[in-house]
Amino acid sequence: MIDLNLGGACPRRPITHALPRAMKDPHAPQDGDLGDCDLGVVAINGSMAAGVDLLAAIAMRSGKDWLMANFRDEVTTMCSGLVILRHTGAGLLVSMVEPCVLHRGAPMMLVTLDRKLAFEMMPDGRMVDRPVPRPARVKEGVERGWSELVRRMRALITEAGVFRHKSVEIHILPTS
Repeated sequence: MIDLNLGGACPRRPITHALPRAMKDPHAPQDGDLGDCDLGVVAINGSMAAGVDLLAAIAMRSGKDWLMANFRDEVTTMCSGLVILRHTGAGLLVSMVEPCVLHRGAPMMLVTLDRKLAFEMMPDGRMVDRPVPRPARVKEGVERGWSELVRRMRALITEAGVFRHKSVEIHILPTS
């Protein structure tokens, strides 16, 4: 869990905007269009398992990889974790990941919590597997990754605490 407190602003929209841009081209302006991108990014409130179930169905239908930021409810700034849903030859890989930046200015990658897999986005927007860096580099890289992500998210918030880009919010209610 990590606290994505942005000084009172909601972290959900900023994380979905900042994360793929940090992965694709960390030097491009955050206000620019993302362009082609094989990774969908969403923020979901509630049960992580329910979010994974919902997003897995979407991933299977769309053929797209997805990254989910999970929050317990609509109020908390504590992110329960990031989950990647990535297509493989055998089906759909579902794994918790963390952002990792190996050195200042490098593109953000995603590393699984067990440190067995890593993923990065190429400049053309394709997601690719990559070798996992050495453990010491991953540890420092994850710390740098979360810090860089929060820095980028804060840059997307106005002084009034409002996310300054157009976005979509979808509410799915239980059917029971």
